Amino acid sequence: MGVHYVEGDLTPEAAAKVERLGYTAVWIAGTREPRLTIVERVLAATGALAVATGIVNIWYAEAQAVADTYHRLEAAYPGRFLLGIGAGHRELGTDFRSPYQALVDYLDVLDESGVPKQRRVLAALGPRVLKLAAERSAGAHPFLVTPEYTRRARELVGPDALLAVRLEVVHCGVEAASPNRAPARRH
Repeated sequence: MGVHYVEGDLTPEAAAKVERLGYTAVWIAGTREPRLTIVERVLAATGALAVATGIVNIWYAEAQAVADTYHRLEAAYPGRFLLGIGAGHRELGTDFRSPYQALVDYLDVLDESGVPKQRRVLAALGPRVLKLAAERSAGAHPFLVTPEYTRRARELVGPDALLAVRLEVVHCGVEAASPNRAPARRH
């Protein structure tokens, strides 16, 4: 079971606390810089916690630099890093290729650089990218989806692919009419 953090909100101390609480993974969203500094800091601050990027934006982080970082982190913290990549927003980019083709090209560079298929996942929402995730990575990391979507995604990626879904959950305790639920429903 994992915990999700936005890159700017995660500290090594928070990651260590997550590990002490018994969680086995932390997913870091909003990663743009190819050296993945926060990933390295979290790995160094924890003993067994798996760290995944959810996601490295392919429009901002050059594929070869990310592949080099993967190998550096894997050498220092074997088996604890999962590289999540995706064609997120490209607000300032000048690359006008289709997001699908850009992902294929990025995966080609990762393949050529020896980043193992089983140590990477794709941010995938649509059926075409879900199928790409099943073929060229360990699986998919869909973000802010419903249980119904998850069922359809599982059918597309198959029974053996990783499907690391981010679902929003509100813990309300025993009281069914908790006032804390209204802001969560708006989110």
